[in-house]
Amino acid sequence: MLALDQDLIKNIPKKSLEDLKAFESRSCLPRFDYEIAFNLGCKLRQWGVEAFPSKAMVIDISLANGQCLFHTTTNSGTALDNDIWVARKKRTVIRFGCSSYFMGQKLKVKKIAKMEDAFYIDSKEYAVHGGSVPIHVEGVDSMVAILTVSGLKQEEDHVFAITGIKEFAQRLGQSELDLD
Repeated sequence: MLALDQDLIKNIPKKSLEDLKAFESRSCLPRFDYEIAFNLGCKLRQWGVEAFPSKAMVIDISLANGQCLFHTTTNSGTALDNDIWVARKKRTVIRFGCSSYFMGQKLKVKKIAKMEDAFYIDSKEYAVHGGSVPIHVEGVDSMVAILTVSGLKQEEDHVFAITGIKEFAQRLGQSELDLD
């Protein structure tokens, strides 16, 4: 089971932008391909069902060019609206190269109410709410993919995504060290 830090979820809105960047830098995998995307998605779905048994989530993993590699729900109760949120959050990550949550916090720090005022983008197409994070590979400067979660509170979406990638990366690295 994935251990989610409830204090972190509660206090993440109080984190500085630098602290958020440091937390998000953990979303790095040793390598990435279609099989990794599928295994990561399956593991995230399992952890989502275990951590939030009565909640419905959408989990999406797409390449930086937009191609979807994995897309699932964890429970009944999701709707087309969740997929629309996924698309909007994912566009934010692709455009700005950082998490959708980070962009929302950046607007709050700058005391800007609407992203249209700051970036001249349409909020119908982009969302600055938690749940979409870039996936990086060790030794590669740009993101290779995007993990997006929709269905929880934005702080839960964000912490679940980052923690899930970090835990999966640790398990992936450990399994590669097992020589048996």
